[in-house]
Amino acid sequence: MRSTALVPAALLLAAAACAADKDLAASNASYAGAAPTRADSNSRHFELNYEATVKTAPEGSKDVDLWLPVAHDTDFQKVTVKNIAAPSGYEVNVEPTLGNKIFHVRVPASSLPVTVRIDYDVTRQERRTDLAASNASASLSPADRDRYLAGTALVPVGAKVTEMSGFHASGTDTVVVARQMYDYVLAKMKYGKPEGKSWGRGSTEYACTEGVGNCTDFHAYFMSLARTNGIPARFSMGMPVPTDKKEGEIAGYHCWAEFFVDGRGWVPVDISEASKAVAKTPEMADYFFGGLNADRVEFSLGRDVPLVPKQAGAPLNFFIYPYCEIDGKEAAKDAVARKFSFKDL
Repeated sequence: MRSTALVPAALLLAAAACAADKDLAASNASYAGAAPTRADSNSRHFELNYEATVKTAPEGSKDVDLWLPVAHDTDFQKVTVKNIAAPSGYEVNVEPTLGNKIFHVRVPASSLPVTVRIDYDVTRQERRTDLAASNASASLSPADRDRYLAGTALVPVGAKVTEMSGFHASGTDTVVVARQMYDYVLAKMKYGKPEGKSWGRGSTEYACTEGVGNCTDFHAYFMSLARTNGIPARFSMGMPVPTDKKEGEIAGYHCWAEFFVDGRGWVPVDISEASKAVAKTPEMADYFFGGLNADRVEFSLGRDVPLVPKQAGAPLNFFIYPYCEIDGKEAAKDAVARKFSFKDL
């Protein structure tokens, strides 16, 4: 078995710095431009551990490639990489289109099993948008505007979306129309993971047809409505940090969306969390339109996500779990194990 070494965080930062200056600038620009927020926000400070193990490969395999998303700084979270346990020769790159930071390592199949672990120190700020405030400098480049108005494989735009959803906007004010879409998805969707259904792919068609799903389905629905109605929208993927304990495992991912308002900036929505909360606390519907609690960490942006170095397979539907290819083909699901944990600091 190939051994792994604990690598100081400084080496990760040095590896990231090897990316071209223009790529790093793209990363910063991709996450900039949040709408003004209120000052009365809470924060949360925690350690986060991300671990992935490639367990096996088919007999006769040669090369194993493993990619992981790397948590990044935003206006609302400060991330410090404390340690990395990984085989030598790993790299951290910045994908220039979406700005995602990506860990990659290639190892011989004969060295399996191989484990990679990244330990983070994260301070996450609650985000409470001041919907009455403006930011005159908030604007999108033509390329970003086109990107965040275009459809993706499972998040289409256009007449088909209007036909599937039955949604028709009233008025022209971006925030007003976005709230109409938010309320529409909240009314049409129920949070759930029904057995035998294809929830969790972030499919607008599935969401419109079935009306039940997880966070990916809620926010695919919203993004299709927004983009179809000329409002740029984007997808953020991360993890929820439990609130009922101070340390332990994190079961899986959580995602949310943002829409862009010229002269204000990016405004977040978390409709699936609103859906879970409104039965007991109706005012949470208002909170999650423009608000995000601090009990989360963001890892990546976008749908149909390209990796660096480029994967042999298709762009990823979204990027939060480890992705592995063996000799240029996606590894079997049971070949890669994952474990996420946290501890309040």
